[in-house]
Amino acid sequence: MSTKLVIFDFDGTLFDTHRSIAHCIKLTFDALLPAQAPSEAEVHRLISSGAGLQDTFKALHPAADTGAGSGHGFDEEKWTATYRAIYAEHGQPLITPFPGASELLASLRARAIPAAIVSNKGVAAVATALKNNRLSGSVPEDFIVGDKTPGASRKPDPGSYVNVLLPAMRARGYAEPLAASSVLVVGDTEADIRFANNIGGARSVWCRYGYGDKAECEKLLPSFTVDSLLKVEDIINSSQR
Repeated sequence: MSTKLVIFDFDGTLFDTHRSIAHCIKLTFDALLPAQAPSEAEVHRLISSGAGLQDTFKALHPAADTGAGSGHGFDEEKWTATYRAIYAEHGQPLITPFPGASELLASLRARAIPAAIVSNKGVAAVATALKNNRLSGSVPEDFIVGDKTPGASRKPDPGSYVNVLLPAMRARGYAEPLAASSVLVVGDTEADIRFANNIGGARSVWCRYGYGDKAECEKLLPSFTVDSLLKVEDIINSSQR
């Protein structure tokens, strides 16, 4: 089945964001709860799991389950808003695309194969990173799905594909029906591989160079495993023959 849509994860797949995320989590705790800063190991574990921002702070904040603790309750909106403000200033400059990202996105665009991004990040953060790295236009704005996108849901739930991307493709006049086997999901964590499985027949590309737990990702038997984004084009080329 030829590839008709490529869905990318963002963190750990298209862009190297580990340092920016870990740094901004630290700065958020410095600003709101400096005495309870989490360990680097715990932050790394959560990044590796593909957890969303809200789930990350719920796991790290000592009062998240009780609403109280050490005199500091957990206000989810305050913590996520503080993190995003910090990330916009201090995190974005630390982001860099992985080798091959620019070339792969340019190739897909030249071949009229739509590229989408499904991320736990806010759409604005993804769009800013693309712009800062001269990749604006490589992914249509309505094909960027992030936290709080109407109709979207957190991976591995397939809602972002069913409720957002399929309608976006219809609106742009892409031929229907889109067979799930023509969809390629490229990501680095368990959530991405399970997301592909939950679409129902979509092929998964596990990016071994990313942040996911290698043993757990291997257990899920992804359709393909790559050590660089440059290899993703080989997979697409093989499917087009």
